[in-house]
Amino acid sequence: MKKRLILLLFGVLSVVSLQAQFAKPLKNRNYLCRNTSSLSVGVTGSFAANDLMYTAVSKSILTPYLAPTFGLAVEWNTMHRISVGLDASYAMRGANEVFATEFLTSYSTSTFARVHYTMTMNGVEARLPITYYIGYGESRPYLYVAPRFTLWLNGNVRWERTYDNESYDSVVFESELSNATIAPYDLSAVAGVGLCSRVLVKRTQFFVKFDLSYGISVLNNFSQHEVAEDVEFQGWGDIHHENLGTRYLQNVEARLTFLMPLRKPLKDACALDQKMKKGK
Repeated sequence: MKKRLILLLFGVLSVVSLQAQFAKPLKNRNYLCRNTSSLSVGVTGSFAANDLMYTAVSKSILTPYLAPTFGLAVEWNTMHRISVGLDASYAMRGANEVFATEFLTSYSTSTFARVHYTMTMNGVEARLPITYYIGYGESRPYLYVAPRFTLWLNGNVRWERTYDNESYDSVVFESELSNATIAPYDLSAVAGVGLCSRVLVKRTQFFVKFDLSYGISVLNNFSQHEVAEDVEFQGWGDIHHENLGTRYLQNVEARLTFLMPLRKPLKDACALDQKMKKGK
């Protein structure tokens, strides 16, 4: 009986040993201990084509103002597919507007006034992107929406008006950006699509995100002084019978973000593995 038990035990051990020899080896990618939290921090930057949209201007020459943003990014994965982030950036926005308006010079004749309006706007910007990731691979596409709040710090406005009728003198107005030339802050809605890839450097992982988005103001950014017509010019014209309308900032933006998950205290087998490595 003892001989049979010994033979049976020897056979079981032999099978287990052979199975271990021919088993698929663990790769570093599969062997990573889950010692990273759901919170990631990093840097972000973008390059945008900006424009001002006037509801009272039906025709204009599209000449977008190109400018970057750069700042810090935080992302919290509340679930595997959904995350909430916060981007805090220094943003450079602006616009180059060229358009013409027709007005009467008498009861039977008219002429055109041509306006070249350039505005540069620098401010601090906060975005709160809510992201939905698609799939489970190393590279995952995603969709996101985000409210964006911008507080304007400084900038410049240059407004030049010329006339086809040479009997009218051209007018030039230039000043620093202030609460007389723009609303003090902007609130925009942003939506975009992108791709997130996980990159491993030894045993450390990073996330690289690239996305394209469109954003537009949800508030009129004419200042209260412009609306009340108590400044030298109102937005884009200086003739009182012109309709001021409303003005919105819009942009198409390409953004690149690098994120690194924060580490959390190791537990169980991962903690023992790390202690053994330190003891060597």
